[in-house]
Amino acid sequence: MNYTSLTTPAALAAFCEQQANQAWLAIDTEFIRQDTYYPILALVQICTQEGELVLIDPLALADLSPLWQLMANPKVCKVLHSARQDIEVLFQLGKQMPQNLFDTQTACVFLGYGDMAGFGRVVEAEYNVSLNKALSRTNWLQRPLSDEQIHYALDDVHYLAPLYKKLHTLLTAEQKQALTQDFAEMLNPALYQIEPNQAWLKVKGTKGLNTKQLGLVKQLAAWREQAAIGQNLPRRWVISDDAILQLAKRPARTLEALYKVPDLNAGTVRQYGEVIIEQLDLAFASPDNWPEKPANPPGLSPQEDILLQLATSFAQQVAQDNGIIVNNLYQKAGLVTLIRQQPSSLENGWRRLLLGDPLKELLNNQAWLGVVDQKIVLTKT
Repeated sequence: MNYTSLTTPAALAAFCEQQANQAWLAIDTEFIRQDTYYPILALVQICTQEGELVLIDPLALADLSPLWQLMANPKVCKVLHSARQDIEVLFQLGKQMPQNLFDTQTACVFLGYGDMAGFGRVVEAEYNVSLNKALSRTNWLQRPLSDEQIHYALDDVHYLAPLYKKLHTLLTAEQKQALTQDFAEMLNPALYQIEPNQAWLKVKGTKGLNTKQLGLVKQLAAWREQAAIGQNLPRRWVISDDAILQLAKRPARTLEALYKVPDLNAGTVRQYGEVIIEQLDLAFASPDNWPEKPANPPGLSPQEDILLQLATSFAQQVAQDNGIIVNNLYQKAGLVTLIRQQPSSLENGWRRLLLGDPLKELLNNQAWLGVVDQKIVLTKT
């Protein structure tokens, strides 16, 4: 497989300048994030509009600013598959958000691949090619890279380019317009910037906690975020979500009591014990900083409950027909707000086309449900 390797500032600058006026680039990254807070970018693979394969070696380049400028160029569409992690890496390291995105994984919803289609599965189905995924956990920081590693890395963009062109041809104008909403949301910096005081929102398992307990979670999560950033460590290496939850439910008031907290290992207590007690004391002393629990929406009326059951049945049929994970298609709250004609999460992107708009037609007496071949189908009136 022929490719160009960019390892000098001049070569990188020349390539990025050359591509600044192109319509699109197919891009993938390889990075390591095992024992650091910030990812280590190890490789950037690109397939140009002309089919040229390029490898950019971040380990050989101290200054990647030409690449960051190219990523932020709104005239060039950046084509990625399952773009979320790549965007996070590029944003955190480049300090600016990439612009003009096309995520083929999201777009593949309209080809019947579901919402979480792995790249290998799509390539095999579309091109009858089985990609070698044996190196998905390889050490991308080693140099020189083996021929097998290089081939593996380039395969992703080599097939990503024709997949993008095929999608661009097959998708309707309505589907493309819907996808622009999804892609714009992916490029929202708020998804990738975690303010320490908002870090508690990322802690899993807080449902059911009272206001005081949420205040303890908020204080501990903010401290953890700052400690992880300061030491460039994974958050879980400072303290785990499970330990934070245990401390919120049964807060320890002494160093000795910390050793009895489930999910809090002795090493963490030895290193951070005094600080943890200090953070708990701060939380107890600052009830004004405890987060407010969101008010529960009004209960369903009997008629709304009937409509919710109807909408849920149709939504489950849509999920099954399109290979979509049910919880990724809709939440109960989204269905309820749609029934109540309030702003709903189902009014944006691909979810709007597949579920939101059909449900609105049903609720507005513009369509009806029937059963064909034991499947629920919606027919417009």
